[in-house]
Amino acid sequence: MVFNGHTQEYIDSIDEELFAEIQVMYADGMLGNKGIFDALVPVTTAVFNYMRPQNAAAYRSDQIFPCINEYANNPDYEPTPSEIASSNLMAYVTQAPGFKVGRFNHG
Repeated sequence: MVFNGHTQEYIDSIDEELFAEIQVMYADGMLGNKGIFDALVPVTTAVFNYMRPQNAAAYRSDQIFPCINEYANNPDYEPTPSEIASSNLMAYVTQAPGFKVGRFNHG
């Protein structure tokens, strides 16, 4: 893990529970294969929706891959609505002509 950019101090701070979760993710193929997962999920969802009856509800990726989707959508790491609003507002404001980030510093 050190060669992935982590420091020795960070590795020493990992507790047994977190390390077990990392091992499970490696064993399940989520770590290191996320690009493959991101490429196949939309294709698989499109194929499932193509084959479904016309009057049936459309499939969502979390219905097809519920166990893998747990890794991508962890509520502990999701931003709060206020954080989303703040980042969206900042992104919008930075597009203005003549924008200077220094105007937003308080001190």
